[in-house]
Amino acid sequence: MEIGSAIASEGEREAIKKICDEKNNGNLNARLLSFARIKKEDITYALNCGVDGVFLVAPTSDIHIMSKLNTTREKVTDSITECVEFCKNNGLIVDLCCEDGTRTGIDFLKEILNLAVELKVERLTVADTIGIATQEKISEIFGALNPIAKSKILLGVHCHDDFGLATANTVTAIKNGADVADVTVNGLGERAGNAPLEEVATALKFLYNYDINIDFKKILGLSKHIEKITGIGIARNKAIVGENAFTHGAGIHVDGILKNPATYEAINPEIFNAERKFVLGKLMGKKTLENVLNEMNIKANGEQFTEIFKKLQFIADKGTRLTNFDVRQVANTMLNLSEKREIILKGITAFSGYVTQPMASVTLLVNGEEKRAISIGNGPVDAAINAIQNICKDIPFEF
Repeated sequence: MEIGSAIASEGEREAIKKICDEKNNGNLNARLLSFARIKKEDITYALNCGVDGVFLVAPTSDIHIMSKLNTTREKVTDSITECVEFCKNNGLIVDLCCEDGTRTGIDFLKEILNLAVELKVERLTVADTIGIATQEKISEIFGALNPIAKSKILLGVHCHDDFGLATANTVTAIKNGADVADVTVNGLGERAGNAPLEEVATALKFLYNYDINIDFKKILGLSKHIEKITGIGIARNKAIVGENAFTHGAGIHVDGILKNPATYEAINPEIFNAERKFVLGKLMGKKTLENVLNEMNIKANGEQFTEIFKKLQFIADKGTRLTNFDVRQVANTMLNLSEKREIILKGITAFSGYVTQPMASVTLLVNGEEKRAISIGNGPVDAAINAIQNICKDIPFEF
């Protein structure tokens, strides 16, 4: 795991040390690396944090060597040699990363690879730093490097998603000899992000039958946790972990799913501890509504059902996103049913400030019993939602 950049700041170093302490206390089973440039200063800071090794980044493309560093290939290889030897003398493992590797000439990549083997580097990673590589380019690079690396050194791939190809390029690299894939939860990373863990792991496991030793049932929970602590939202239509990943709305899709889920699902949501959902909108079919009403235990005859369907279609045509609450309200109105409100909001207080953690206090009446919770969040609304969820954690409900 690359857990930070020790050279960055004192706060970053403290965070790295805390993660290393977790490993030393037996709470984390991983090799922990710090980002480092090809500078002894960076490596020294990493050493002092107690990491196992460094992700040693060496610019290898001509544009980076000449325009960014104003140096030569020879001086870059000299710096690599000096820094790797320094790492080895201090007991650090090294993942040597060819920054902008996909815009580096194949011959120079081979030269760097041979040097890495000679220096007993544990891994050589080729980075698609600006996300510009195609699958053909990735195949060419790893097809050329793999015969040299075989049994001598691990090959890694590090892809960015600027053109939306990070997952495809990472999988292609693995298929062409890469041993290790750099990934991030939810595809977090610079600019458009890196290859997402959830997508790469799922594709390798279920499309290419690779042995991926992770618990897929924990991916969704991990994704939501990272979303919460980073404040970076997951797109609703994000593959695997997005809200809509296993959600069906079109009438013909729902009809097919109810008959055989494989008709419109490439993979079973239960693999990820996720749930299949049906949503209502202007494209919904009667099968969708019928399924939702059955789940709500609402009975309607043919004429009543048609009226409920027409009313919901009218609402949806206005551009409104329908929820189960809307369905229940319309159905209750059409069927002249009264509904018992089991959860009533009695009071809410929320506050936030420039240097204050957003916080909310919520009081609910749940089945006649008054309950209160105080929670923090990314903002006052998030804090209030967290408080409500804490009170209602054992009660099925939706906002």
